[in-house]
Amino acid sequence: MTTAFIVIALALIIIYAGPTLLFICVGYADYLLERRRHMIALKHVVKRRSDEL
Repeated sequence: MTTAFIVIALALIIIYAGPTLLFICVGYADYLLERRRHMIALKHVVKRRSDEL
């Protein structure tokens, strides 16, 4: 009985918070990709500067 209650409660939370959770996941993925792109750009700048010296 308790397991069924927990499963139903989780299902209701996922149903009502679905769009919000999706928005958070997409936003976080975008943040990670942007951060990775920034780190790659910094790596190229550092490499270029070390080649000039």
